[in-house]
Parts: sequence; structure tokens; C-alpha cells
Amino acid sequence: MSDGGRAGGLRWNLVSAILPLVGSFLVSLLLAPYVGDAAFGEYSLVLSTATLVLIVAKFGIHTATSRLLTEHPGEVGRWLRSGLLLRAAFTFPVAFAITLAREPLARSFGADPEIFALTGLVVVAASAFEFGTEALVGLRAFRAQFSLRLAFLLGRIGAVAAVRLWALGIAAFITGHALGQLVPALLALLWLLRLHPGRSDRASVERTWRLSLPLALASASFLVFAHTDRLMLGWMRDTAEVGQFAVARNVLDAALFPLIALSWSMRPALVRAVSAGPATARARLSEGQRWALLYAVSAPLATIWLGAPLLVKLYGHAFAPAADLLRWMGPLLLLRGLGAMVFPALLALDAQAVYARWMAAAAVVNLVANLFLIPRLGARGAIVATAVSLLLLAVAGLRAVHDRVGTTGILEGLRPPRDRAGKLPPP
Repeated sequence: MSDGGRAGGLRWNLVSAILPLVGSFLVSLLLAPYVGDAAFGEYSLVLSTATLVLIVAKFGIHTATSRLLTEHPGEVGRWLRSGLLLRAAFTFPVAFAITLAREPLARSFGADPEIFALTGLVVVAASAFEFGTEALVGLRAFRAQFSLRLAFLLGRIGAVAAVRLWALGIAAFITGHALGQLVPALLALLWLLRLHPGRSDRASVERTWRLSLPLALASASFLVFAHTDRLMLGWMRDTAEVGQFAVARNVLDAALFPLIALSWSMRPALVRAVSAGPATARARLSEGQRWALLYAVSAPLATIWLGAPLLVKLYGHAFAPAADLLRWMGPLLLLRGLGAMVFPALLALDAQAVYARWMAAAAVVNLVANLFLIPRLGARGAIVATAVSLLLLAVAGLRAVHDRVGTTGILEGLRPPRDRAGKLPPP
């Protein structure tokens, strides 16, 4: 099922990673000017609520399963079923609980309870979809992952078209968004289960559980900071400001796809490299770090000088505040690039607990900074809080990787590899 070497995997991951990010951008472009910033803010709050509770609903099981599938290619059915069993045990109770809490949640944000009643459906759909995509990453089935993500993108665009064609509300779009994830995810999982027969057992479930525990928070990507920001903006400001912030973040997230694709591609490569020894691990890590940094030092300028004016032209002058926020967000790309290799490296080194601790610390810093900055600076304060959190996570994570594989620091990724005599390798 593998789709070739690192170059082939990276190519498929580049096109696969761009689909959800560009999909979010297209959805915001086609939907936000139509429904207005307040309604788009309600949609963003539902997705952000679902994303945060998904940390518990997922509990790191998708990432643990992905790694175990890479490590045990001859026992795919066993590890896949063990992961699904644990995932269901966490996802369904969380989805039920968040559905029961719809009215107090809606009141806290000044939103419609009927819209927040859909949060449970979003949780189930996103959990199934992410488990499926991560399983395909572990199997290095990048073309299949691309097909799954493409199906979701088409479902989202179809939901936007239905809302605009029949003048439906934002609740109809959220339903379409969830079904666009759930249906292809279930089909993909059924295909994998049929393709890889086998049975879970107590040992495989326990192994998956032990690996998932430190990943429960560590596997939450840095995007969780954006969702925290949206929820705190909705709590302390209003849904219109959330809508402006969400549009800016969707544009920024679309610019992140090369870093996310690189991280996906390097994860199974680093797992194998660590098994081959420290020298191979250092070489693979430096390779990924070099590409991440080259992108991270150039992307912020393009986002600030080109992305912001283009946002106003595409969305209209009603979203000029979002363009200003996008300028403030440019440095987040640099910080994300600095730490792009930290999580896949620590996961491969079986040091995910270290990353989990620093992710927890960064989440606390983000929360406290938001409490202090949002009342004073609004959405700009949320961006500053995210920057501080990402800086902490990148510096601490790079130090942890350095201690384990002996890399020479951040600038190593900017230098092409040389032989022992200090000469560049032949082209």
C-alpha cells in the first residue's frame, strides 16, 4: 500500500495537505461574505468547540495507531482494530456530553442553541475522519489519503452551494460539513478493515493505550491555539470579531500546507531512521528542518505584503479588519516553521511525553495571555498570545530533540549536508 519513497510521499502529501487548508479558505471566501461575519463567527465557534473537545475524544489514539501501523506492517488488521476500539470508547461519550451542554455553551457566546446542538455530530465526524487519514499516513498510503481529503473538500463545497442556492442557514452548512467528513471516513475505514483482516487482543489494545496516554495532548497541533483564541474572543468580545479573526486564520492556514505536508511525510521516515541509528536520524531530521526553515523565512513576507491586500479584494471591504489581522499573523508562519520537525522527531524517538508536557505548558501560557491581552487588544491580543505560546513550544521542543539526537541547532537546517571533508555532495 506504500506510495514510494520520501520524494513520492512528499509530493502526495503536498497536494493532500493543501486540500483541507485551501478548502477552509474557499469555504470562508464563498460563505463569509454571504452570511456575514456574525453568522460565520457562530460557525467558527462550533468548529472550535468541537476541536477542543476532540483532544479528549481522540486522546492521541489516531497518532499512536499511525505509528504502530508503520512499525508493524505485517499486523495492520490487529493494530487498526485496536485503535478503532479505543477511539470509539472516547469519541461517543464526548460527543454525547457536548450535545447535552449545547444551551449553556450557546449562551456563553451569545449564539443560537440549535447551531451548537450540531457540535456532537461534528465531533463524531471529525474523529472518524482524522483516524482514517492518520491510519493511511501510517500505512504510507498517501494517494488514498488524498482521495479521502478530496472527498471532504467536495462535500464542503457542495454544502456551500446548497446553502447559497436554497438560501439555507448556517446550521445547514454545519450539517453538510460534518457529513462531508463522516461518509467518506466510514467508507475508507470499511475498506481498510476488509483489506486487512485480523483481530485486536488485550496486548495490542494495552500497547495502543500506553502509547496514546502521552499523545493525548501532544498530538493536538498548534492549530489548537487558534481555536482557543476564537472561543475566548467569542466569550470576551462578540461573534462578529470571531468571524473576522476566523477569515484571517483561514487564509493563514492555507499558507501552512507545505509545513504540514512535510511533517506528515517525515513522520514515518523518522520512525524508520531512528531504528537505523543516531546518524541516520540526524540526517533525516536535518533534511526536514532545512525545507521547513527555507519556507518559514520567506512565507511571512508574502503573507503580509500580498495576502492582506488580496483578502480585501476577495472578501470585500466589510472584511478589511480581517486583512489587518492577517498582517499581524505573518510572524506565526516563522514560529511554526521553527518547530515543524519537533513533534514528528519526538514521536519517532518515543519521547512524546516530553512534547505533551511542553504542549500543556504552551496551552496554559496561551490561555493566560489571552485573558490578559484580549480585553485590551481584542483579536490582536489573541495573535500575540499565540506567538508567545509557539515560541515557547519551538524553543523547548528543539532543545529536547537536540538532547536526544545531537543536532547542532536551528541553523543546521539551513545548511546543505556536507561530507566529512566539509565538501558539498555532488548534484
